[in-house]
Amino acid sequence: MTAPTLHQLPDLMGSQRLLSCQASSLAAHQDRLGPVPRLDLDRLVALTEESGLTGRGGAGFPTGIKLRAVAEAGRRGVVVGNAMEGEPLSHKDAVLLAVAPHLVLDGLSVLSDTLGARHVVLGVGPDIDPGPVRAALAERRERIEVTCLSGGFVAGQETALVNQLEGRPAVPRDPAVRVTERGHSGHPTLVVNAETLAQLALLARYGAAWFRSAGTPEDPGTSLFTVSGAVSRPGVLEAARGTTLSDVLARAGAASPVAVLVGGYHGAWLPPEAMDTPSPAPRSRRTTLRSAPECSSCSGRTCAHSRRRRRSPATSPTSRPASAARASTASLPSPGR
Repeated sequence: MTAPTLHQLPDLMGSQRLLSCQASSLAAHQDRLGPVPRLDLDRLVALTEESGLTGRGGAGFPTGIKLRAVAEAGRRGVVVGNAMEGEPLSHKDAVLLAVAPHLVLDGLSVLSDTLGARHVVLGVGPDIDPGPVRAALAERRERIEVTCLSGGFVAGQETALVNQLEGRPAVPRDPAVRVTERGHSGHPTLVVNAETLAQLALLARYGAAWFRSAGTPEDPGTSLFTVSGAVSRPGVLEAARGTTLSDVLARAGAASPVAVLVGGYHGAWLPPEAMDTPSPAPRSRRTTLRSAPECSSCSGRTCAHSRRRRRSPATSPTSRPASAARASTASLPSPGR
């Protein structure tokens, strides 16, 4: 099968990349995107470094640095896909695994083949339906384990995730011991967020120049954004990195918010004049935005409502009403910690 060229995939040339890769089967997925190329280690490391791909799940750490660290450990390692999504109000990974599970599995396959991994596992949080990715895996030959795990705000931190995979409490380990050196069962371990895996799958096919055709020179590519609450079009959307907060909220139908909470549990309120600040910034992390007509009354009420609600796998959960406080939230990358 010949890999498709860029002119055959015009919808992948702009900001709609990941969410436009929905396919009903592995055959349809490969007909649309072509097979995943086999890359040697030097080529894959070069691609991740040239593209500027950073993690889409938390700290925004350069993917190439983590990949190189595991490759240089001198031992066969473990690859872990992180689909824990512990940030309240975020469901971008849930949507991605519902609409394009083969893309996430492609990313795991690329890393597994290139690193010669001894074990590959996708850790799935309690608010994500594992059905679509398990059905997709049944069509494939790769040996990838899909494991459903307990949730919690820190459960997606990479050392906490490794702990839980080993049967221990999902709490972070000593930060002095990097999982890239000693992780799962003592082996070098590469932990990569589900969205990052999907980005890697497209990067491996189309190259660094294509990847950089969206976003900014300092912060290339696209990201997934979760928007909910006091907006007319809640759900998950994709936008180029560097898109302003006001543009993201406008796409979701937010009407003149008076404040935006950026950062979820680590967040801070932004005034309206700050909403034209490009977001995400370089070395970004995934965060939660909340805009509300009444900032003082929406925060606790909205968070409590959202934590009780099971996240919808739909890309546009328009049937879900806004909370009484008319708060709107958007999960997207923002300045990193």
